[in-house]
Amino acid sequence: MNEKESIDRLVIAVVSSEDVGNLAQELIRNSFYFTRVTSQGGLLSGELVSLLVGINSSRHAGLLDLISRCCHTRVKYIPAIDNSAFQGQPVMIEAEVGGALIYTCEVEKFVQY
Repeated sequence: MNEKESIDRLVIAVVSSEDVGNLAQELIRNSFYFTRVTSQGGLLSGELVSLLVGINSSRHAGLLDLISRCCHTRVKYIPAIDNSAFQGQPVMIEAEVGGALIYTCEVEKFVQY
């Protein structure tokens, strides 16, 4: 990596496990290197994956475009209340899931051993 291509941004993309496979393939195909961190939680208790991507700021727009093409929102139906005490058909509500949350941080110094 030459000086012009030095890493000066860290992009943290939090995506659903449903989208991460395709996104990871596209990142590799486009020479974006990343670290994958799996987590779980949130309101819908779905599995989330955080991808840590170190880039040069000149590639930021291209990375954001790639993420937006690979990570789509979708509708999921979830129980409105805990139905364990009730018998019969649960009341379901519509929730939008998926997509990506993207955080970009400036990198003061990048060191790789």
